[in-house]
Amino acid sequence: MWIIGILVLGVGGIFAWDHRRSWKAVASIALVFFVLSAGYWTARTGPSDIASIAEVDAVLASGSPVVLQLYSDTCTLCIIAKRSVDGMEADFDGLAEVLRVNADDPIGRAVSRRYGLSYVPTFVVFSADGREVHRETGLPDIERIKRAALAPG
Repeated sequence: MWIIGILVLGVGGIFAWDHRRSWKAVASIALVFFVLSAGYWTARTGPSDIASIAEVDAVLASGSPVVLQLYSDTCTLCIIAKRSVDGMEADFDGLAEVLRVNADDPIGRAVSRRYGLSYVPTFVVFSADGREVHRETGLPDIERIKRAALAPG
């Protein structure tokens, strides 16, 4: 990722210098690159919440509803959905769990195979007894996911 950014910055700097011969243009490109990079690094979700399938099984057997999110830090919709999912997790306040699994990690590939997930972002809601009660792919409907997770029975 950084290599691409450095290349973009370098090519942009060369272009700006060639056509305008202005340090202002080079500085503007550097500033835009910095702001976009900072936004990406603060918006991305990062590593998975779990490290093994056994941990997934333990969370599903915990007796509380679980929202499993399969995501990738290179997925634009996943990055856009992060703030909404963070809010949903705060709204649950111990009533349900949000389990985030990075599809790019080995554990994410194993979870994807186990639950038949092929797109990111995907949200799977499991009831307190471990049954799948809702599945959604793409930009999440947070209210629908919360209703499915907190529904009785």
